[in-house]
Amino acid sequence: MKGAFTHERNNFEKNQHIFISVIFNIASIIAIIVDIGAVLLLGGTLLSQLTLPGYLAKQMINAEMELVFSEWIILLVCFIVKCSCIFLAIRYAKKLFHCISKQESPFTANTTKCINIIAVFTFVSMICPLYPYYHISFLAILEGIFVILIFRSITLIFKYGCDLQKEIDETL
Repeated sequence: MKGAFTHERNNFEKNQHIFISVIFNIASIIAIIVDIGAVLLLGGTLLSQLTLPGYLAKQMINAEMELVFSEWIILLVCFIVKCSCIFLAIRYAKKLFHCISKQESPFTANTTKCINIIAVFTFVSMICPLYPYYHISFLAILEGIFVILIFRSITLIFKYGCDLQKEIDETL
């Protein structure tokens, strides 16, 4: 009876790991497609400015964007940074879940490292403005600091768990 329960639990955990992996893969594919699109748009913008200097400005006026060329470039660069950070945070989150699912204990140096990296990418993506539409605001910085403090506290909890795990392993 106990063996059947363990087998069902292992199947459930395996299915759950596959489901989470698929979700992370879909999210990272979406993020990379958006990122590549933004890079191509930036390249096309710069190329059109080099080949037809007045054309882009005329199109921006027709579209009522009310942006000058430099603001458009800054907007695209900020968007690329934001998308890249989101993509990398998703990839490290997938790696984190993979590390946790493969280990007997989630308290390893690798999981702590992944959480720290996710915190950095999340912070950068939160405070990176989409200038000129959204400037860096005090509220965005506070939100970023709040999120990084939460991630930092989780990291410290996992680091403490790593220390306890190491201590238990050494005493055995």
